[in-house]
Amino acid sequence: MHTISSTALQHAARVHWIAGAVVALAGLLVLFELIAFAKQRSRARANVVPRAKVTEPRPEPLIISRPRTPVAAESADADTLSKIPVPQVCLLCQDDVEPDEATFPHPRILIVARGDSDAGRKRAGNEDSLLMLPEHSVFAVADGMGGYHGGKVASSLAVDTLKEAFDRTAFSDDFQSDTPIPRRGRELASALVQANRAVYHAARSEPDLAEMGTTLVAARFSPDKRRVYVGHVGDSRCYRFRGSRLTQLTTDHTMRHLGLDGPHANDLFRAVGIEQNVVIDLVIDMPRSEDIYLLCSDGLPKMVSHESIEEALQKESDVEAAVYRLIELANDAGGRDNVTVIIVRVREAARERERIERAQVTNQQPQA
Repeated sequence: MHTISSTALQHAARVHWIAGAVVALAGLLVLFELIAFAKQRSRARANVVPRAKVTEPRPEPLIISRPRTPVAAESADADTLSKIPVPQVCLLCQDDVEPDEATFPHPRILIVARGDSDAGRKRAGNEDSLLMLPEHSVFAVADGMGGYHGGKVASSLAVDTLKEAFDRTAFSDDFQSDTPIPRRGRELASALVQANRAVYHAARSEPDLAEMGTTLVAARFSPDKRRVYVGHVGDSRCYRFRGSRLTQLTTDHTMRHLGLDGPHANDLFRAVGIEQNVVIDLVIDMPRSEDIYLLCSDGLPKMVSHESIEEALQKESDVEAAVYRLIELANDAGGRDNVTVIIVRVREAARERERIERAQVTNQQPQA
């Protein structure tokens, strides 16, 4: 029988012990790694910040601020404060009137017009200008502003340019419109575009006039079509008095119309001569017999209420007397601004001819 010596047994026991020690040490290392991993994970969980609730950012309210010098805009909303590449015309038909109708061989309406301007009680000078071209059935009011004598220069230049356009029949369709415009309306719009450019270039050629601009409202009557075209930039106004009711046909291009209240609510966002290209409102209306159209600078509605203007037109049947009555009302209320008034009365052409013929017959009858 093979026997194992004591020395061999001791050596085997020693090897077995070493192997056990190695296994135990490996186990301890694994245990230490597990403990370290657990602690690291625990610290990571403890340091996690709860995820915040994500919400859509709330848009800031649109705040429109502007200097007292008018700036140009394209239409009556917040997008209109940007520049435009070409002049634009916005066609507005009053009371759903058709923009055009067939031309009659003879006038359907006749018009009688009077106008005047006054500096008021507070201003040293008068920066308003008016234009009366009965031969073209064209009437206009401009209210200038800005710079050393710039207001008067701007308003005078605007109406002079209108006059020259109609005297020379110098018109061009150098503007855009989303709606077809009748010829007489296009010609009026073209004249206003020319006025805008004339004031714009003059303001940039003379440093003292750099801040000038003007409002402009112009009416062109078409007797053989029974239409009136009202071109408008700024806050000078055109009203229609029909029966016993006064209606404002134009919309003021002021910051109030864009929804701004406060001290700058009456500042203009659109005026003639401020930008090279301008947006023009073109209102089309169908005049009726005995209608009265009133063109005025803002010096009238600043001082005289809508109701008082309406009452004055009811009481004054004479056109010239009505002009001076409205100017008087503005001055009696304080006259803080220049005031310019043009009144145009519409007559039915057929009835007017009959009245004239009856008067002629009466005058020709021999005296008893």
